[in-house]
Amino acid sequence: MIRRLIFPLVLAVLAIGLFLQSNAADEDANRPSLVASEPTPPRLSTPLLSARRLPEHLQTPEANRRLVTNLNENIDLLPEQSCFVVSEGGEIRYDHRPESQLIPASTEKLITAVAALNELGRDYRFTTKILAQNAPSEGVIDGNVWLVGGGDPLVMTSDYAQRYLDNLAYTDLGILADQIIAAGVTTITGAVVGDESYFDKIRWVESWPERFRAGAQNQTGPLSALSVNDGFVNWDTENTANSLNTPAAEPAQFAAALFDDLLEARSVRIFQSAYAETKPVDAVIQLGVIESPTISEIVKQMLQTSDNTTAEILVKAISAASGVSGSTSSGNQIIQQVIETLTEKTGSTVVFDGSGLDPGNRTTCSVLVDLLEIESFSADLYDGLAVAGESGTLRNRLTGSSAEGRLLAKTGTLNDSKSLAGVVHTLEDRTLIFALISNADPMPSDIMDLHDQFVLDLVAYPTGPPISLLIPFPVVTTN
Repeated sequence: MIRRLIFPLVLAVLAIGLFLQSNAADEDANRPSLVASEPTPPRLSTPLLSARRLPEHLQTPEANRRLVTNLNENIDLLPEQSCFVVSEGGEIRYDHRPESQLIPASTEKLITAVAALNELGRDYRFTTKILAQNAPSEGVIDGNVWLVGGGDPLVMTSDYAQRYLDNLAYTDLGILADQIIAAGVTTITGAVVGDESYFDKIRWVESWPERFRAGAQNQTGPLSALSVNDGFVNWDTENTANSLNTPAAEPAQFAAALFDDLLEARSVRIFQSAYAETKPVDAVIQLGVIESPTISEIVKQMLQTSDNTTAEILVKAISAASGVSGSTSSGNQIIQQVIETLTEKTGSTVVFDGSGLDPGNRTTCSVLVDLLEIESFSADLYDGLAVAGESGTLRNRLTGSSAEGRLLAKTGTLNDSKSLAGVVHTLEDRTLIFALISNADPMPSDIMDLHDQFVLDLVAYPTGPPISLLIPFPVVTTN
C-alpha cells in the first residue's frame, strides 16, 4: 500500500520543481542585461608602512659600504698629500683628508667661476665701445676715435675664435667695425686709440714663476681691459696652444691697430697710426658698442677649455666692479672673501690668482664640493664643465669607458698637482659630486690612471644590492 503511494508522491514533487524552475528562468529572461562591474582594486602584499616602500634608502647603506670598500682599495696609492670627497644630495658618501689644504691647479677656476657669478651676476655683459669727441659730418670724423675696453675677455676676430674645436661664444670685433660703417663713417682724420684704463697695466700675475710669462710658455696673453685675441699678435691657424703664439708688447695698442685694419678693410680712410691712451673726458659721442656673452657663457668658455687668460681677466673685472681699479691683488681678496662666506669655511682657501697657475693657491676638496653643490651656481657650473670623451679638456680622456658622457669635470694639471672635480652621472641614474686633488714632487707617472679608476668606481655606484630586490612586492589581485 505504502509503495503504491510513494511513486505518485515523487511525481508530484518533480512536477512542482519543474514548475518553479520554469518560473525562475522566465524571470531571468525578463531581467535587464548585466553591466560589467569595476574590477576589484589591486591589493599590494607590502604593508603601507613597510620600509620596502623606500628602496633607495634600503639600498644606500649597503651601496655606501661597497663604494667605500672599492675606493679604499686604491686610496693608499695616492700621494700622501691628496684629498678626495664624494657627495650625493648634500650627504657625504666618502671622504679622505677632506680639509687638507692643497694646490688645486686649474680646479681653481671653479672658485673664480663662482666668485664671478656671485659678484657680477650670471646675466652681466661687458661692453666695448667706440667713442669720439665729434659726431661724423658727411661721413668724416674730425679727430680721433677711442676703442674703450670694458674688461671683456672674449673679444676676438672670427679667424682666431674659429680655430677651437668647441663651439663657444665670443665677442666678434668685426661687428663693431660694421657699426661704424652703418653710422656712415668714411673718414677719420685722427687715429684709432686704445683705452685700457678700466684695469691696471700689470700684464701678469706678479707671483707667477717666470716660465708662465711671455716669451716662455705664454700661459696667458698679456692682461688688459682691452684685450683682442687674448692679446696675441700672431697665432697658429690650427693648434690652439698659447706657447705657439706671440704676445703683444702693448695689448691696447695692438687692439687699436687691429680695429684700424678692420675699418680700412671696409674702405674707411684713417689718417694717423693707432696708439694707446686714456680717452679725454669730452669723448662722449658713441659711434658703436658691442656686448660680451653673459658671465654664464664666459664661465662656460673658461671652464671647458681651461682658459687661463679669461680667468685672470675675470679676477681684474671682479676688482673693477667693486669700485676700485681692476687689479689682480684686489680681485684675489674679494674672491677669497666670497668663497669663505659661501662655504662658511674660514681659512680653507688662499687665492693668489684666478687660473690656478700660482703655486701659492690653496683649497680643500671639501670647499670644491661645497661650491659645486650651491644650487644658485650649479646649473652654470655643470653646463661649463668638460665632458669625458666629448668636449674641452676631457675630450680625449676616458673615451670608450663607462665614464664617457657621464663624467663632467674641471681638470687641473701642474708639475706638482693633478686634480679633478665635478659631477658623475652613474649607471643607475644617481648624481655624485666629487673633488680629487693630489700634490707630489715628483708626481707619480700613473696618477691620471689612478684618478680615472676612482671615477670609474663612482660611475658604478650603487653596486648593490640591486634595487629590484628592494622594491614593493609584486601586485596581486583578488577575484
